[in-house]
Amino acid sequence: MDTLRRGADPERLPERVREELTDVDRLREIWTQHRQGRPREEHEAARRDLVRRRVRELGGGPELADLLLSATAKEAAATPVTAGVVAELAEHVRALPGAGPYRSPEHRLDEGRAGALAEAAALPVHPVVRAAHVYAEAEAALEEIEGAGDGEWLLPWVLASLVLRRAGLPPLLPCRPPSFTGRGPVEGFAGTVSRFAHMVTWTMREELSWAPGDAPSSGAPVPPLAAVIRRRLAEHLRSRSEAVALILRALDPQTRTSVRSGGSDSPGPDRADALSAARTLLTPGAAHWWNVLELSVGDASLALTVVVQEIGRPRTGVLAVTADACLTTPEGARDIPDVSGAEGVTAMPTDSADERWPQIRDLVDEAVSRAMSELTQV
Repeated sequence: MDTLRRGADPERLPERVREELTDVDRLREIWTQHRQGRPREEHEAARRDLVRRRVRELGGGPELADLLLSATAKEAAATPVTAGVVAELAEHVRALPGAGPYRSPEHRLDEGRAGALAEAAALPVHPVVRAAHVYAEAEAALEEIEGAGDGEWLLPWVLASLVLRRAGLPPLLPCRPPSFTGRGPVEGFAGTVSRFAHMVTWTMREELSWAPGDAPSSGAPVPPLAAVIRRRLAEHLRSRSEAVALILRALDPQTRTSVRSGGSDSPGPDRADALSAARTLLTPGAAHWWNVLELSVGDASLALTVVVQEIGRPRTGVLAVTADACLTTPEGARDIPDVSGAEGVTAMPTDSADERWPQIRDLVDEAVSRAMSELTQV
């Protein structure tokens, strides 16, 4: 499959995907500066710990973590991706005793396909587009050899991570695809590029969030961008709560709705809100502010927490807007994974609230919709 003929040329990508690639570049500058303030050994150790933790969360074993780390280590990233390198990686993947959530091939990768993948890894385009291109080509090659099946192939993931590492970006963290990002899907190869842009952003955000210990926030004033986003979120959730209440009262006239706000600088009287917000933090102890929409229908209640949080320590100026939802019934409390597992929205220091608000609004609207769906099925 020649993915270049199906839209891999960056100039042919939809405007929205090109904007996502620009966001990757902007966040990369901050991520690079942040790394320079930390010893390389310390950073590499934090990355190893992060990869191993993610692999465990996905049900993989230490062999999978070792392979992901060795395939994208500094030494491997300094070596040109040749047909021999691709073939050797393919053999390591094939010999892996347990690939966890990924699929491993049963047959060897032939020399011709290995050479084609090496050529794909040298495509002179944006590194995220190149990684997506390699991923799509490797996936297609394995489907030709092994046939269709369920699950994600490991080799395309490893090759894409190596391409990113060679371009000075972090290798992809093992993860399940985000349940939703607050924006509708993009089709075809452009959708693969969009997915990779989100995963690279998510990985850089995770690495920026690493901090030694749970240091307290500095007590500095609320950043202007965070203040505006927090205010707009409160207004938007109040307007949504009124519309939601009308729908839910058709099911139960005693339906109750409320919107509460707080922050690490002013927690408010409801400790449960503070605890719910704190568990969404990417940087332990970072300054954060939340709005909670609570819906109560009969014996069930649902709390949707939307958090604006600072990313990184020392402060990077990067913000993340994330959502978390918890449904409580007489049987107990449980998260709503489709909401709590969402990627959220990343805001850069040079963004205006107007630039990011459409994404944030869509994230909240989708979270409210999914949360309501869960509540009405109780």
